[in-house]
Amino acid sequence: MKNVYIKIGILFIVIISLLVTFYVFNSDGLSKYAKKLNIDENTDKLIGVTILENIDDIKKYSLNNIDIYENVGEELYLVIPIYKNVTMNIYTAVMEEDNIVKEKLIATTNKPYILKCNVSDIIPNIIIEIKQNNKIYNYSPSISLKDGSLYVNEYVMDINNK
Repeated sequence: MKNVYIKIGILFIVIISLLVTFYVFNSDGLSKYAKKLNIDENTDKLIGVTILENIDDIKKYSLNNIDIYENVGEELYLVIPIYKNVTMNIYTAVMEEDNIVKEKLIATTNKPYILKCNVSDIIPNIIIEIKQNNKIYNYSPSISLKDGSLYVNEYVMDINNK
């Protein structure tokens, strides 16, 4: 009988250890990429974006093996997830009347990537669908008409100005 209790105790410890491990690796904490860039863990932003002058600018962010997703255009944007549980669907987009509309899915990722897109500085041709905890937000990287800086919204941080 004593051996049964020992086995149950060991099984209980193994189950608790697995649950703790699962929680730690699947929590809402900062992604390793955000930690690498020293982003504040209390931010309410979901992704970080910056404009790159050229592909070699990626070196200053110490990120390796970065995927590049392309649409028509020459602007370069670095995009990173800030939290572990953020995924992004990248869509080509077209302008219909006054709205930018999703067209074709290019990729789904939860890793940093470079976008090459936008024929026009102010009219984007990409929509990033940001998913976190069953909530979906949309963002289209472009240049602000106000001052020529990167356009951001309430879910997006300009990581060049953090």
